[in-house]
Amino acid sequence: MSEKARLKRGQVLYRDGEPSKLFYRCETGLLRVVKVTTRGRPITVRHILPGDFFGEEILEAKPYQHSVEALTRSTITSFQIDELSEHLMRQVAVSFSDQLRRAMLHEYHLQIGDLRERVIRYLLELVDTPLGGENEDNDLYLRCTHELIAEGTSSTRESVSKIIMDLKQEGLIETGYRQITLKNLDVMKVMARPPMVQEVQ
Repeated sequence: MSEKARLKRGQVLYRDGEPSKLFYRCETGLLRVVKVTTRGRPITVRHILPGDFFGEEILEAKPYQHSVEALTRSTITSFQIDELSEHLMRQVAVSFSDQLRRAMLHEYHLQIGDLRERVIRYLLELVDTPLGGENEDNDLYLRCTHELIAEGTSSTRESVSKIIMDLKQEGLIETGYRQITLKNLDVMKVMARPPMVQEVQ
């Protein structure tokens, strides 16, 4: 029988190498799929948004190939493998098609432009997830750390911190504890070029 569970921010649901026992769907919040490099550096492989299925290794009876961590308070539903009806599998297929598209777009962004452009693109990507929000001045913001941005842009925390400081000095963003506010969205979209979703189908 499927069961719902709540995850705290920073909680790891399962780790790379653990036996796959359940299949999951994210109901609320934001999670990320993480792989650790041979040098011990975590890399964000993809984000898991509400409606996304994950834990696909169980479909092949393989151990989990990545770790999954909650970036916000999240709610998930777990399924036993024998609960995956034909109707549910159709939903799974649509979900993984969408996740593949997003993962390919994310990988494209990592390969194009310098680190400054990659950081700006990642900020624009994250602001449209449950990490993002809108304040009373109608400015978009996101709750994240420099370390999270570094792991999502295949960079280092020190390099990201310098770019964040430069963007702040240029008046493009404001920073607070675990929060970045985007003050000039139109300029940042131009700086993030090559263009994003609309030109990468």
